Amino acid sequence: MNSSTNPSQSAHGHRLFTIAVWLTALSLLVAPFRSSAGLRAAALLVAAAILLVLWWQTKSPAIRLPRGQFLRASVGIWVVTVLGYSLLGPDSRMSLESWRGDVLTPMLAALVCYSLARSVHEVGVWLAALLCGLLILAGMVVFDPFQPVTGLHEPRYVSVGWLSTWVVMLAALLPLAWLLRLPRSFALRSAAAVAAGALLTAAWFSGNRIVWLCFGVMFLLYMAMNFRQLGGKTIARVALMFIGVLVAAVMFYASSAMRASQFPTANVDAVSILQQDNRQAIWKAALNTIAERPLAGHGYALAASHEALARQFNEPGFQRIFRQAHNVVLNYAIQMGIPGAVALLMLFAGLVHAFWVRRTSSAFARGVATCGLMLLAGFFLRNMADDFFHRHGALLLGALIGMLLAACDWQSGTDELHPVQTRV
Repeated sequence: MNSSTNPSQSAHGHRLFTIAVWLTALSLLVAPFRSSAGLRAAALLVAAAILLVLWWQTKSPAIRLPRGQFLRASVGIWVVTVLGYSLLGPDSRMSLESWRGDVLTPMLAALVCYSLARSVHEVGVWLAALLCGLLILAGMVVFDPFQPVTGLHEPRYVSVGWLSTWVVMLAALLPLAWLLRLPRSFALRSAAAVAAGALLTAAWFSGNRIVWLCFGVMFLLYMAMNFRQLGGKTIARVALMFIGVLVAAVMFYASSAMRASQFPTANVDAVSILQQDNRQAIWKAALNTIAERPLAGHGYALAASHEALARQFNEPGFQRIFRQAHNVVLNYAIQMGIPGAVALLMLFAGLVHAFWVRRTSSAFARGVATCGLMLLAGFFLRNMADDFFHRHGALLLGALIGMLLAACDWQSGTDELHPVQTRV
């Protein structure tokens, strides 16, 4: 790294910087597993503290903020909106605890990863940690797959919903194997092939159907963003896009058929089990719940929000099961009213804009920005049918956004890389 821009230029500083990188890797490694909240948060806090120490020692900023007025404004509005509703809600203590874990922790992960990702070497360490975690997750779900008929099933990977969300986010990183120029690029691409196999395996054994739609949309987005750069005849590229969509549709149908086969006495198949999905009824009930308190909401991350939705149903069984809207935007609106939902949409709009404007910096930045857009598209689509924008999912999202934004701001895709001074 250039010593004029690297706060870890001294031997002591370099050791501290390396420790911060590995602590961040540890946080990413343990994040998808049960009872890891304390360890992952502590690792990030110590990494942030090390950056502050480096800042104090070198008198040069070791913690950097991503550029972009719209990005900073949208993130700030989201943070302040959730904080305001937490403070003014019916149980500020409980809401603030969730705000700390669901807002501050992913913000911390984003800032730490953005500040530490100075070259491909730091990113390589984190990708290795994520691959190790993915392989463990894939093994767990193979030996302990989703059991829909067992209501008390509590796997060590938290739940198949969390796992499928994790898988969708990691899938956005696969193109990095061809973008990052590490000394052992063949090994990186081999690891990417292993990761792809683990992603598909975990997705299948999770029994989740939406994950295949996410993969299809992410693949289409990648193809559209790189259509001219892929080479070959136009008809071949179009055919590849069609094949990708077809494979995603087939896997969606097959996953639905597998889910139906797990209810032999219900007399359902791949189509009828989709027709019997309760989400339309839940979303209608969610809209009615929002209409009750469209501005104030029912309380951020409080049981009162779940109870308000449950009251929309007459059946005791539905009241017991349907306690969240299975849609992140509707959940935000139930908890914080329409202003909360608008703040959430502005956050994602700001993140999309940040990657979109960075795509023009260089060919390398375009590739990394594509990964960022795939990440956001897949995560948002996954959470249109459920809500995993908190805890494990939010932390990984924040970390990956920080890492990818930092890579977009590198000067090139080669060796020791420095931020590009571009107007975004």
